[in-house]
Amino acid sequence: MINKFLISLCIASTIICCKGEYSKSEKSPESIANSVEAKTTNKENNVSLPESWRWKSQDKSRELTIKIVKLTSDSLIAQYCAVYGSGEKLDCDFEDNFNIKAAFDQKKGTYVGTFKSFFNSGKGICSIKRTDNSLTWKILKIPSGEYYAPDECVLQKNENILKTGSAQKNSESERISNVFPLNNNNISEKISLNTSADNNLKEIFKQQYQLDVDAFSELPSSGNYNLYLVNNVSGDSDLFYLITMKGQKFTDGLEISNSNGNEDSELMFEINKNYDISIFSQTNNKRKLINTFYLNSDGKFIKK
Repeated sequence: MINKFLISLCIASTIICCKGEYSKSEKSPESIANSVEAKTTNKENNVSLPESWRWKSQDKSRELTIKIVKLTSDSLIAQYCAVYGSGEKLDCDFEDNFNIKAAFDQKKGTYVGTFKSFFNSGKGICSIKRTDNSLTWKILKIPSGEYYAPDECVLQKNENILKTGSAQKNSESERISNVFPLNNNNISEKISLNTSADNNLKEIFKQQYQLDVDAFSELPSSGNYNLYLVNNVSGDSDLFYLITMKGQKFTDGLEISNSNGNEDSELMFEINKNYDISIFSQTNNKRKLINTFYLNSDGKFIKK
């Protein structure tokens, strides 16, 4: 009897000690996020998934949509689409690649976890607080690299969109259709050329071509890169270049137009909706196709 009593007492003491050590330990947001995949007995909330939440800035230049695909009392998995500069930057993925994983933090009463942008950024830390009427998004630690999600905002449920990715894809397809086909003759109708470029774009263009950026426009991109049309007026020449960038780094460039007032021949271009680039030599209103390129998913101009 004494031995059984001592064994029971040791077991009870061990359990109490473990509970005490656990209560004193503080879980980091990273460990909370990493525990999402380990949960196996989560109780599902009474919600219809997927569900979509949306926020738009007052000037309508920024937008965040969050699609929740898994929501339990313990964990949350979701995908965001962040729009910046009225569509100039799209931090989105049109496939089901979920970039938010979080676990419920009972002390904070929110889901806390990690997120990555679709510009291959490092991991950031975010919190998501969901009620029946709103979803509060907050970045607790910014990721390294490029991202366009707002630091903090309150989203409203988007009842009309069950698949955020499909809606954003349709929106981007419409924007591409509005810009392309693009050529020398319809530039002023299709796009606006800005005369104030940021210093990074100016420096990169100067390094590559020893020319200044006199005007530019960011065009819709079909891949994980930014596409710019850059104009330089050098003496009597009116030059246009296409350049691609990932983040702040130069990827590739192509001279697509050269109009010299002292010569009869001009270099002209046309870009279609499939990002095929045709370059023509034009003399006395007669055009001759001299080169064709296509733009691949990495932002490289490949000669056909």
